[in-house]
Amino acid sequence: MKVSAFTIVKNAVLLEYPVVESILSILPIVDEYVVLIGKSDDDTLERVKAIGSPKIRIVENEWRDDKKTGGEFFSDLTNVALEECTGDWAFYLQADEVLHEKDLPRLRSIMEQQLDNPQTLAISLRIRNFHGDYQTFNPYSHRHAIRIIRNNGEMISVGDAVTFTLKSSAEKRTIQSLIPEKIISIRDMYIFHYSWVKDKRALLKKDNLMRVHYQGEDVSLVNDYKLDFWYKRFRGSHPKVMEKRIAEFQSPFPPYPNRWLLPKFYLHLFRHGYKG
Repeated sequence: MKVSAFTIVKNAVLLEYPVVESILSILPIVDEYVVLIGKSDDDTLERVKAIGSPKIRIVENEWRDDKKTGGEFFSDLTNVALEECTGDWAFYLQADEVLHEKDLPRLRSIMEQQLDNPQTLAISLRIRNFHGDYQTFNPYSHRHAIRIIRNNGEMISVGDAVTFTLKSSAEKRTIQSLIPEKIISIRDMYIFHYSWVKDKRALLKKDNLMRVHYQGEDVSLVNDYKLDFWYKRFRGSHPKVMEKRIAEFQSPFPPYPNRWLLPKFYLHLFRHGYKG
């Protein structure tokens, strides 16, 4: 069995993306890692090269978003990276996502067990979305994601690169809606998503960049970033590759209050239910 990992990244240093930690977190269980790197204004390319693994294959390109609609730009780039993958499985890990080392042996084992089962086309993992700091996460957003697909040429990234579809789907419906019976959902393994853990400067820069990619040049930009009241404190352990980054981080936000002490959280519960 051969497993390819793939990702896309640009300006990881300026935007405070943990791309090196992300790559290192999955490297032990993959046979190649395709990294599509856009021309950056920092040393993203040099930092990825410095990892020094023969498994890593860097593809450089220019990033030009001519759509600026719904983040489709990111799925287009993801598909460029996917086309470079040569493994039986293609494991998509975004540049701000990290795996916990305790889950690696089981993930590899699941892929080995399903390799000869043609009914399994994709594997879904849980997502834990951290916001503001490494102790605060949003239990309501983006709770599951397809991150492992059978690399048979039948699937492509769709939307803003959070899931996949079949090439044969004219409407580009997600594989969750097209073939749910061919997806294995692993509910007790999490991808640690650190996209919104940065200093205020990087948070605002990322937020405004995303607004343009999703809504176009005329979108209103923001000059502040706030945490929502339904966020939750994290009590577990982070991946070891993140230890140094976490130790050096100073949160730009005051201590987050217990959501159960906020009256407006109960209205949120009534409308959206409890998410742990």
